[in-house]
Amino acid sequence: MEKPKDYYLLLGVSRDASPAAIKRAYRRLAKRHHPDLSVGSSTQDFHDLQAAYETLTDAERRRRYDELLTVEAEMDSFAPLSWSFLRSPGAGGLRRPVRPGSLSGEILLSCDEAAAGGVLPLDVPLPTACRACDGTGGAFFDCGHCGGEGKVERRLPVPLRIPAGVRDGTIFQVAVDDPEVVSLVLTVHIRRL
Repeated sequence: MEKPKDYYLLLGVSRDASPAAIKRAYRRLAKRHHPDLSVGSSTQDFHDLQAAYETLTDAERRRRYDELLTVEAEMDSFAPLSWSFLRSPGAGGLRRPVRPGSLSGEILLSCDEAAAGGVLPLDVPLPTACRACDGTGGAFFDCGHCGGEGKVERRLPVPLRIPAGVRDGTIFQVAVDDPEVVSLVLTVHIRRL
């Protein structure tokens, strides 16, 4: 899994910047990188700026993001861990029943990673209603933000501590600070080489 983008560096502000300073930096950079106003700018750069602004101006999201950055710093002392994917639970896809709103996934570890343990910084993809069109997909034309789908994907950072010596088939049920997700059910699989 790739490291999360450093939103503070992207906006050019310090880690203790006030919301007003973040807003000023965002407005200045958004004018420079808006795809409709600047010829050399990509839409991805602009979307990264929007994600940085939305994350750092929301107190709860900023707290979780800062926590994720702290976990990333701790990860340097552990062997790299990886995970495969998260998906909505399917019939018979889980070993125990879960409530609606749960997500399930698998964590793939090598034997060495399982023996050492560590912190796994999950970046959970969540579909959410598009704010630009209020989830409608557009009244007369497709919404330019969500492409007429009415939903966009957002990322939820969730640090998961893997104990040393974890066994194949171990199931973690992780509570999440998000009203749209009840919990994450993650199953450990150890790759045999």
